[in-house]
Amino acid sequence: MLPDLTDVALKEEITSLQNLRIVNPVVDEENNYSLTDDGNDLRNMVLTMSVWGRQQMDDSANRASTQIVEPEKDASMSELIKYNEKLNEYI
Repeated sequence: MLPDLTDVALKEEITSLQNLRIVNPVVDEENNYSLTDDGNDLRNMVLTMSVWGRQQMDDSANRASTQIVEPEKDASMSELIKYNEKLNEYI
């Protein structure tokens, strides 16, 4: 999804997120990282702020909040991007 990101830069970003206790330092059996509880709290806050920001841009967007379904807690980055694109369609 980020073709210009080198393996070294990606590792540095993951390490930074681990140091901030946003990403767990251990990968699962599919070699995927997961969010910590604090990371999930941050994710939920960012999603909430995104909805709020969109609503502030357009008063008619208030009706979108009843149409929005929270993505799964363990959604992949590609699923979150699709969710955000879908959210933008409603707002």
